[in-house]
Amino acid sequence: MANNPDEANMGPELGRRAFLGAATLGTGAALAGVSAPAMAATPSPQVDFPSDPRAFGGGAPSANNRAEIDLYDCEVEGHLPTDLDGVFYRVGPDPQYPKPAQYSGDIPFDGEGHVSMFRIKAGHVDYRTRYARTQRWKAQHEARASLFGMYRNPMTDDPSVKGLSRGTANTQLFVHHKKLLVFKEDSPPVYMDPWTLETKDDYYTFGGKLGSQTHTAHPKIDPMTGEYVSFGYEANGLASKDVRVFSADRDGNVNWGVTVQAPYAAMMHDFAVTQRHVVLMVTQMAANLPQMQAGGVHFAYDSTLPVYIGVLRRGGDGKDVRWFKGANLFCTHVMGAWSDGEKVTLDMDGGEGNQFPFFPSVHEPFDPVKAQGRIRRFTIDLSRKSNDTYQVETLYPEITGVLSRQDDRFHTLPYRWGYLNAGRGWAIFDHATKTSQMVTVPDYALSEMTFVPRKHDAPEGDGYLIGVGSSIKEAGRSDLILVDTKDVAAGPVARVKMPFKVVGQVHGFWADARDLPAV
Repeated sequence: MANNPDEANMGPELGRRAFLGAATLGTGAALAGVSAPAMAATPSPQVDFPSDPRAFGGGAPSANNRAEIDLYDCEVEGHLPTDLDGVFYRVGPDPQYPKPAQYSGDIPFDGEGHVSMFRIKAGHVDYRTRYARTQRWKAQHEARASLFGMYRNPMTDDPSVKGLSRGTANTQLFVHHKKLLVFKEDSPPVYMDPWTLETKDDYYTFGGKLGSQTHTAHPKIDPMTGEYVSFGYEANGLASKDVRVFSADRDGNVNWGVTVQAPYAAMMHDFAVTQRHVVLMVTQMAANLPQMQAGGVHFAYDSTLPVYIGVLRRGGDGKDVRWFKGANLFCTHVMGAWSDGEKVTLDMDGGEGNQFPFFPSVHEPFDPVKAQGRIRRFTIDLSRKSNDTYQVETLYPEITGVLSRQDDRFHTLPYRWGYLNAGRGWAIFDHATKTSQMVTVPDYALSEMTFVPRKHDAPEGDGYLIGVGSSIKEAGRSDLILVDTKDVAAGPVARVKMPFKVVGQVHGFWADARDLPAV
């Protein structure tokens, strides 16, 4: 199998801990009423886990779980709609083993992907977690040790894992063609059973037709055709400028694919799809081979580089791709996008500078003010062949946040409702009226929200926001929180009260039972 690197190094502090959401289950080493045995007089082969959790694989404090869990019939407070029938999936990094000392400064996103699911049906909720059994996870499990060095830098790996995929499957997951696909953008997806979370394929390539060594964490599903549209940057190897764009039909059969050249090799975390176009963004977080060769990070933020937005026609040969320059904004997640004739509109959250403090900046120190994310609306006019610039405006400038979302049923289409993780609340945007409202849960820190339709054919934005909250007064104990979008002021309509901190997340995804395999 090919292994594909891409990213890198950090200091022990994590700036954007909201990505990891509601942290983890802290099991602890001592149980009440059980005394510890005396220390052995001679060294033993046990794993020495650091007392500072920030040194554990680069993880954020309390970001380690390591326990796979089944909890049947969780406690529910309030009224959980009895007609909700589906699964709320989540995934985040959860390191198996501490890194060797020389890699203890690794970044927080290098933990193995730990998938969790809340199965909701007839007012009941069952909880399950499993690690994605990636090639990396299996090698480390067998060795009982960390074998992979710096994040997305294969030059730092133990020689024993040469040729294995470095993918961690720790960033996002989707259900499509009845499969749960789990993503990390440096590698192909991992296919897991949507009901059991058993890993079925640790290197899923769509029947060998992926055409790339990498795959984004943020594919899109076209609601009109059921097509799965995706891409991979650095598609043909470390620091390559190749970008593979492809689509698969509703049964997972690849039906289109092209490779285009980016202006330079850089982080392209998310992208957009409309009914007519694919939209790519090249940020200033550039691949840096000298740093990797020195045992460091994959990326460095270079504010002197231009930001590019590339647009190509869906279903074409890729020769029409055009790259546009404009305001240098560091944007990471797409809220929504659509085409209107030869005009493309793209909404993303992003800041005016480096948003990832764990990646070095080449020319200036990290600036937390410039890092603040706001909703940016980009417009690209394709009608004039001489045009090579995009336009941008900031929407709702008073609200800052990260991890923008929409009603996923409206990918590729003009849309009205958008959502943003805004500090300790969820912001809801009505683009039709240009107004916003905020969901807050007192004494809780909220992870990323996901929209759940009230019914499969409900109007856009009619349903619930679902996400995990960490109780500040209860050492981070978790609730799964459900808010009715028709009555935000009423607060949560239901809480699934977990007896512990659940495994953390970067992103989550709601799958209606009708989209899952029959059981």
